[in-house]
Amino acid sequence: MRTLGAYEVVHALKTGGMGEVLLARRRGPGGFEQLVAIKTIRAELVAQPQAQAMFADEARLLARLTHPAIATVFDFGEAPGLGGGGGERYLVMEYVPGLRFRELVDRRPPPAIAARAIAEACRGLHAAHELRDLAGAPLGVVHRDISPENLMLGHDGRVKVLDFGIALVKGRETVTEHGTIKGKPPYMSPEQARGEALDRRSDVFSIALVLHELLTGAPVFTGDSLYAVARAVVEAAIAPPSAARGTALPPGLDDAVMAALARDRDARAPTAAALADALDRVAAGVGGESLAAWAERALVDEREAHRRWLVQVLGGDGAARAVGRSSGQVTAPLAPPPSPSPSPSPSPSPDAPARPEQGRAPARPVSKDADSHIAPGSHRRAGPLGLLLLLLLLGALALVLLLLTRDAPRSAPDAAIVARASLDAAPSSPPPDATRTPSSASPDASPTAPPPDAGPRTPPPRRDAGPRAPAPPVDAAPTPTPTPPAPAPDAAPAPAATEHGYLKLIAEPFATIRIDGIGHGSTPKYKLRLPAGPHDVELISPDSGEVRLRRTVTIVPGQTVSISIP
Repeated sequence: MRTLGAYEVVHALKTGGMGEVLLARRRGPGGFEQLVAIKTIRAELVAQPQAQAMFADEARLLARLTHPAIATVFDFGEAPGLGGGGGERYLVMEYVPGLRFRELVDRRPPPAIAARAIAEACRGLHAAHELRDLAGAPLGVVHRDISPENLMLGHDGRVKVLDFGIALVKGRETVTEHGTIKGKPPYMSPEQARGEALDRRSDVFSIALVLHELLTGAPVFTGDSLYAVARAVVEAAIAPPSAARGTALPPGLDDAVMAALARDRDARAPTAAALADALDRVAAGVGGESLAAWAERALVDEREAHRRWLVQVLGGDGAARAVGRSSGQVTAPLAPPPSPSPSPSPSPSPDAPARPEQGRAPARPVSKDADSHIAPGSHRRAGPLGLLLLLLLLGALALVLLLLTRDAPRSAPDAAIVARASLDAAPSSPPPDATRTPSSASPDASPTAPPPDAGPRTPPPRRDAGPRAPAPPVDAAPTPTPTPPAPAPDAAPAPAATEHGYLKLIAEPFATIRIDGIGHGSTPKYKLRLPAGPHDVELISPDSGEVRLRRTVTIVPGQTVSISIP
C-alpha cells in the first residue's frame, strides 16, 4: 500500500493538470482513524523547481487561512525519495464529501438555495482577500480560478472554496509574467481575459458567473474556441438570470447578480462580502429552509451512495470499525438451541457438555474438572445401578417436557437469543433475512441491526398451523402441510431498484460534453446522473470543435461509469 508520511493512500479522487488529489487515512492507537484529502504534484512535474515553488506557496497560503468555507490544512510534508534523493511533497487537507458546484448546476437548486450557497462561498473568498502578513500589510490575495469545479457543497450543507494553486499573492515565490493569463476562460473577469492587473473584484465577477449558471443551468459565456470565449467575456451582452431562464426570480436577485457582473470594476460590487450581504437579504426575504436543511433532504441519495462507496474503498476492515465496538472486536451471532429428540438420548459422557432443553436458554458448558451440582469424580464412582437410575430419570424428564411443549409455539428465549445476536453480529456476516440487500450497508449502520424498538418478544401464535398431536382438538382445524414461518418482526421489504446511474468524465485540457446529442456543459463531471441503459458520449475540443472521444457507454443502475482522456 502506498504511504505518504503517516498516511495510507486509499483512493485517487481527482487528477488535474498540476497533480492529483488522493483519499487517505491516518490510524492511531485505540482504533483512531481520520480520513483526509492529500494533494500531490504529478510525477513528471516533481523535478521542476517552478512547480515545487508553486506548491509550497499554496501550502503557505492555506496554512494562514482559517475559515469555515475554506478547507482546513493539517500537514505539509515530503515523502523520502528513492536512494535518498528528493522526495514527493504532499499537502494534507480536510476531506469534505459532497458535490462540486458543477454537479449542483445539474441539480437546478431553488434560487434561494443557490443564493445561500454562493453567499457562503463569498464569505470564504472575503477571508482570503482580507489576509494580511504579520506586520498587518494586506497580501492582496486573488484566487483567479473561481469556477464550479473549485466550489463544493458538502453533504452536510457546508460550502468550501477549493484550489488556491494559482492564487495571486503579494511576495509569492512564483510570479506570473505580465500578460500571462491563468484560469478557466468561461469564468474569467474582463480584466483577467485582457491580461491586466487583478484585484479582489476579479473574483467577485467570477463567482457571480457561477451564481448566474446555478440559476439558469447554462454558462454565461460560450464559444467555438478559447479565443471566442475570451472575446465573449470582454464584449458579449450579459442577460439577467431571470431573462435567461425565462421565469421570475425572488426580488433583488437579478440586481445582486448584475451588480457583481459589471464590466467596469469601479461600478462592480466592491467586495465578496458585499455580494454575500446582498444575497443574504434576498434569501431572507424568500424564507424557506436553510442550506443545511435542503442538503439533508435533497442529497440523501448522494450521501448514502458515498457511504456505500466508502465501505467498498476502505474494505470490510473499515466497515467493521465504523459500526463495531470501540475495540474493533465484534461478537459472532449465537446459534439457536437444537430441538430435543422425542426419544431418550444415550447417557451423556461425564466430559461432554450438557445439551440445552427445548424452551430453556442454553446451559453453560460443563467443565472437565467442575460441575455445579455433582462433586468432581462422582460420575466415575456411581456404578451400574447409578447409571441405570440416571437413564430412567432422564427418560422420564424428556417425556414430561415433550408432553408440555409439544403444542406450544416457539418460546420467548429463542427470540431473545436471535435479537441479541443481531445486535452484536459482525458487519461482514450475512443477515439471516434474505430480503435484505447489500445496498443497505453503510459505515454508520449495521445491516443486521433491528429497529429501535426491537427486543426480546414472543412471536404471535400462528393461526394457520394446526397442532401436531395425532388427535387435534375439536375447535382446531388440522392443516395437512405446515405453512412457512412468518417473517421476522424486524424484516424490511427489499428496496426498489434504482433506475439511474452516474457518469464520471475527466479530460485534460477540459472538453465540452454531448450525450445523446444534448450538451451537458464541460469537463470535469464527477457525478452526472443518467437513466440506466446505453448512451452515446462525445467529448469535444472547445477551441477546434474536434471530437476528441466518441463512445457508447451502458449506465448500470446505482453504479458509476468513468471516462478519462489525457
